[in-house]
Amino acid sequence: MFHRLSVLACLTVPSAFGLPALAQETPQFCGATQVKWLAEDEAGQDITSAEAPLSARVQVTGGQPSVLAFRSTAGSQALRIEASTDSGDPAVSLMTEDGDMIAENDDSPGSLNPRLDVSVGPGAYCIAVRSVGDSNMTATVQVSRPEQAVLLEENEESTGSNQIAACTPDTPAALLAEGALDGQLAQGPVSATQEGTEVGYYRFTLPQTVPLTLRASSPTLDSYLKLFDAQGMLIAESDDADGLNARLDFLSALTPGEYCIGAAALTRQPGQLTISAERLEPENFLRNAYRKGELSPPADGSYPVQQIDPSQKQSVILHDGTAQWMALDLDQPTVLIIRGYGSFAGSDPRLVLFAASGALEAENDDVDGGTDARLGPVLLEPGRYHLGVLDVSRNNGTAGPIRPIGLRFERFQRVE
Repeated sequence: MFHRLSVLACLTVPSAFGLPALAQETPQFCGATQVKWLAEDEAGQDITSAEAPLSARVQVTGGQPSVLAFRSTAGSQALRIEASTDSGDPAVSLMTEDGDMIAENDDSPGSLNPRLDVSVGPGAYCIAVRSVGDSNMTATVQVSRPEQAVLLEENEESTGSNQIAACTPDTPAALLAEGALDGQLAQGPVSATQEGTEVGYYRFTLPQTVPLTLRASSPTLDSYLKLFDAQGMLIAESDDADGLNARLDFLSALTPGEYCIGAAALTRQPGQLTISAERLEPENFLRNAYRKGELSPPADGSYPVQQIDPSQKQSVILHDGTAQWMALDLDQPTVLIIRGYGSFAGSDPRLVLFAASGALEAENDDVDGGTDARLGPVLLEPGRYHLGVLDVSRNNGTAGPIRPIGLRFERFQRVE
């Protein structure tokens, strides 16, 4: 078991034993007083051995979430968690049986319906389904393994993603640039604008391979972007790359030829979208990715990283709008929970945690219906990790006025 190294209440590592009675309301399980199992029989509650996805239809009333439980018996089980409704905007959270949040999601690409792709250890877990905006709704919730059937593929509404049809040679489209695009980019970025109620198509020509960044951005709209080749084959697409803005980066993947950009707002409404292209400079791209918290900084000291001791339990960062990076070292397997507080100072903290290899270990933006963040609980092996602290409301990679963000660390280490 793990022993907690902080002053707060003890975390119990979830297990498959001592679970509440089947298919009944359960006091304070997963932090809720009303919890239903996704399956009525005990064998069917285990997603690891279930022959089909675990699914249920739930009623969400106002601001009261519906909570569904399941369990996993695998040492590490990859899961897909989805929710779908024909009306409304559902959001889902995955929690341990102690009520600690593991991950959450509001919108999946191209849809207001949420999807989570996570891995969990053995134990009991809960899915909390809430209605964004607190309206009443009925939703279908599904937990499945990667090889099982998905829920959202056949139920997504016609929003930004599938509004943008393939841009074939017959598709009416404007020119993003007169003549070859690389020649125009030598003078700086090129751009075009369109209304948020429209779907726009823009053609450009590359006579040679050019490192390129394409964007669809708006101060008020959630933009979506697709890139097609000359015959209308989809090359890449993007939704939320810079906040709600879409971005595609190509270092050398785009060969000489004709291309077409398709752009739209995720939900059609009045406003303005800007579609742009600019030359990608690798060094600037990497530094900008570090400033935005998209990539972990290198370990060679070329980018500023502050050493931090998680045993201090609390710390305050003076945040200037760019991602603030900290390095923390663990000498034994540790379950870690990190909380970020900033709403009191007008910031919206987001936390990202990377391993030394550069792999993303965990991330979180909003928790418990507010704008503060909580990352974990996440089980980490010994080694060095980089923690990035972002302010979502200012995450454009540029510095600005100082705002304090508080951090709190909770550690749990195995007791032999």
